[in-house]
Amino acid sequence: MHSREIKYSFTQHYLIAVVLLVILSSTTFYILTTALKSSETTAYIVNLSGKQRMLSQRIALYSQLYLSSYDRKNSRKSIAIQAILENTANEMRFENERLSSGEIYPEKKVELSNTLQKLYFEKNHLKDRVNAYTALVEELIHSKTRKEAEAISDKIIKSSNALLGDLNMAVLQYQIEGDSNISNVQTMVLVVWIITLFTLLLEIVFIFQPMAHKMATLFQKIVWHEHNLQEEIKIRTNSLTIANEKLAHLASHDPLTGLKNRLNMEKELQELIDHQNIYKSSYAVVMLDIDWFKKINDTYGHDAGDFVLCELSKIFLDTVRPQDSVYRAGGEEFVIIFNRITKEQVIAKCEKIRQRIQEHHFDYNDLSFHITISIGIYHPETVLVNSVTEALKLADNALYEAKRAGRNNVVAIDN
Repeated sequence: MHSREIKYSFTQHYLIAVVLLVILSSTTFYILTTALKSSETTAYIVNLSGKQRMLSQRIALYSQLYLSSYDRKNSRKSIAIQAILENTANEMRFENERLSSGEIYPEKKVELSNTLQKLYFEKNHLKDRVNAYTALVEELIHSKTRKEAEAISDKIIKSSNALLGDLNMAVLQYQIEGDSNISNVQTMVLVVWIITLFTLLLEIVFIFQPMAHKMATLFQKIVWHEHNLQEEIKIRTNSLTIANEKLAHLASHDPLTGLKNRLNMEKELQELIDHQNIYKSSYAVVMLDIDWFKKINDTYGHDAGDFVLCELSKIFLDTVRPQDSVYRAGGEEFVIIFNRITKEQVIAKCEKIRQRIQEHHFDYNDLSFHITISIGIYHPETVLVNSVTEALKLADNALYEAKRAGRNNVVAIDN
């Protein structure tokens, strides 16, 4: 009878220990699973809100491209830009609805914090502003006159700058809340770990050696799970950092050629204009366009066309000085901004570029062909401007004159 009582007592304590271990192990597994899901959800929402920044910048860029091709609204290029604008606006509107409602996943709704509620619906009215911003795209596409289109395009640019700041605030807030959730889960893991350790010590004191061995083994498993969680958090944090860096680079550079895009160009050109107006330092804006580029795509294929664009980018970068900047404005159009240069010097420089490209062999696969470019130049020695739009317009007029004169020409605006 005594032995049976001991056996019963041992069995009872053993079962209690086992039950406690099962409960603690299940709790730890649930917390770890929750942490991983929370990390995945945080990464997805941060990327989604970051995507809104990229879409707003794309709308600003393509609205300018659409305006530049407004007089050729029925051209293939203008139609393609219009399609991109519409698709981008629709996508931004759709993602705005998902983020503001919290319905990120069909089967799961993410509750918005008070800060995000105020950002989207009260203080900043971000949801309505994004919808208003995308509505401007529809107004731009359906504008009846160029003057109306220019006014709407200016609204888009002005709205884009303010909207980008609030979109950045949303991304930052999502990151802060995601980090806070992960921190809470880590605290819960620590609490469970402490409780588990205390339980293990009690079981070592009151249960035989086999039980102590089992508890030690489980303890090691818990430590291993915690280590894996920390490593997973580090990996996902690094992935978020890399993703944000890539988004920032994509927003400011052309993905095909690696050159700076139009957003960079407008910012840096405005700085040069302001600097010139104050300190009278010279500069020049040069627009370069490939002659008959469509024939290259039609004859040799779009891959060959992409090769030509990349090859031209290398030639431009190799030809300009360290203080000059090269941009891809869109399609087959490039812009070079020369810093501290006279009108005579920039004309000579552009003539050198034109001649070098004319003589260059473009060797693609088994093909070898030549191309030419037309170049339009604006220099403040001719006429002073106060805005990027004016400078680009004058350079574009010069480019048009170069093409009208038979292409493969360099023309500097006279007035």
